[in-house]
Amino acid sequence: MNDRQLLRDLRQLGAVHAPPSLLQHVLDDVGLGDRYGVLDSPLGPVFVAWNRLGVSAVMKTASAAEFEERFAERFHRKPKQAAKLPTDVGERFDLRSVTEFERAVLLKAREIPRGEVRTYAWIASQIGHPAAVRAVGSALRKNPVPLLIPCHRVVRSDGYIGEYALGGSANKRAILAFEGVKLDASPTSQRVKTV
Repeated sequence: MNDRQLLRDLRQLGAVHAPPSLLQHVLDDVGLGDRYGVLDSPLGPVFVAWNRLGVSAVMKTASAAEFEERFAERFHRKPKQAAKLPTDVGERFDLRSVTEFERAVLLKAREIPRGEVRTYAWIASQIGHPAAVRAVGSALRKNPVPLLIPCHRVVRSDGYIGEYALGGSANKRAILAFEGVKLDASPTSQRVKTV
């Protein structure tokens, strides 16, 4: 074979696409294939996906099929349904889908105790980026494992609850109330009660 033929053959490899099932087989072989099950939560049942690195996703969807579709859209791989959740669900996390900044934000949010809240500005300051308050909010909105990494415990500096990665501010309010956070008396208020 001459050099020109070799170069032509190598260029043609760029047009060859692996079958879609190849990625799934490789991920399964190395223990990174995702499984999923249902977890009861204050919002009702949520779907939780995990692999050997830890929990990779938490989503509230109407059905397992919708969960599989949304998971595949976001992570570009298909989860397989499991018989039950692992006993250590929520102790380890697969955060390969986020940037280093987003990972720092999520890990800092994980430190907020149940029944307490912190502000976006507090997280920004704690991770060494005090001017990145909006970026903190964006990172929390992208949280792939809301509920287990408690981004719901982060509120605006003015006491307003803000949005939530697992279904908006009404769900955030419900989870905070479930955890014992004092909210303004009005059932429609979107503020945390200030002392």
